[in-house]
Amino acid sequence: MLLIGGCAVALLAAACSGGVSQDDYDALARDAAVAAADAQRAQVFAALEPLDPLRYHLLDAEIRNEGRAPSAAIVWAERARQTLGWVGWPPELREHVEQYAEWLDSLLPALLGNDAEAAAEPSRIVHALAHTFEAAVEAWLNGESVPAAPALAGLEPPSHVHPSEGDDGMSMDDEAEHGSHDAQDEQ
Repeated sequence: MLLIGGCAVALLAAACSGGVSQDDYDALARDAAVAAADAQRAQVFAALEPLDPLRYHLLDAEIRNEGRAPSAAIVWAERARQTLGWVGWPPELREHVEQYAEWLDSLLPALLGNDAEAAAEPSRIVHALAHTFEAAVEAWLNGESVPAAPALAGLEPPSHVHPSEGDDGMSMDDEAEHGSHDAQDEQ
């Protein structure tokens, strides 16, 4: 991004001084656009590793088939969620990113609470979204048409309701433990 900012400053300075021809200005503008596009492609490409659905496949199977949420699932989900927030995604992928992030946000509290039962459905959806997201990213990287984000037949990510907001059956001890997770999340 520093290169792009430097190009913008150079263009502005050159335009203000009158010492640059229109052809030079146009060439600098093209170079800046190419540099910005290359930087975005590199960022998206680098995001493929932490968002790899194959890594999540085994974790999802353990959550849903063996009834336990492995600690590696927490690390993977947190890293995937961070990556979704860090990358400057192109507009064609933003709907996929938002959908994936919403479902990761619904999965993380269940994983942090070591509640495999609560994690099962979000885990299944996140696993499926990881595969469709990877396909969408690959299409974008290859200059192909990006498929629409999958319709989830009216499914909404489960909300994380606090007892003060509604009756979810959470005891005061559960709420205290939950509060410690919230404090960790904010750090």
